[in-house]
Amino acid sequence: MQASDKPEFFAVLSRTFKTLGKGAPDPEVIDVWWTKLEAFPLDAVARAFSRHLDVSEFAPTPAAILKHLPKQSDGHLDAAEAWAIARIARDESESVCWTQEMAEALSVTNGMDRDEFAARTAFTARYNRLVEDARAAGKLATWFMSYGHDAAKREGVALEAVRSGRLQLEQARKVCPMLEAPHAPDTKAARDQRVEIDRLLASIPNRAETIDANRALEAEQARELTEQAKRMAAQRVSDYENRA
Repeated sequence: MQASDKPEFFAVLSRTFKTLGKGAPDPEVIDVWWTKLEAFPLDAVARAFSRHLDVSEFAPTPAAILKHLPKQSDGHLDAAEAWAIARIARDESESVCWTQEMAEALSVTNGMDRDEFAARTAFTARYNRLVEDARAAGKLATWFMSYGHDAAKREGVALEAVRSGRLQLEQARKVCPMLEAPHAPDTKAARDQRVEIDRLLASIPNRAETIDANRALEAEQARELTEQAKRMAAQRVSDYENRA
């Protein structure tokens, strides 16, 4: 949510509490609500409050609303996936694309080269703590290259990192000569390089389009839930009047 969404967010929060026969939270408590939920789009938050009303008769807490919100990807891998990458970096000839949390967690395995189980256990414990701290601080994963001694393997690792969206193209150009050819001669080799570059660029996910599509879907779902809530409210009123 943006700062401009605060009035509507506060209105959603207030309506939810009033619907449940509760007074609106105090201003300082509202600030806590905003801090916990501001990372999500307003329509998704409104939908989460609506879902809470469907399943509970009690006033919500931020934790209760978060259960109805989609988990956001912050780029941090789980410990098993992180170890699969970090263990490669134990070989100084290998290049890897990894995060600061992986690099720091791997440092605790120094001296455990002959005990894979102990190394993985130590790495997992440290990595999980680091990721937990990063998420508590709202810190996204930052991916970067760590180059090994074997220069022949660097390019493939960097290209795969770009394809997966973990590394920016500008970062990969530092190690991928094929991406540094804007003025290459018009030879077959140069043309083949440009074709490969175009293919690579086309394979990189367009995050802006993905976000827009997700938001459009969430907005449509929110509208459907609103209409459903209106129909349910009208039915409840009708049932009440018929019983009266």
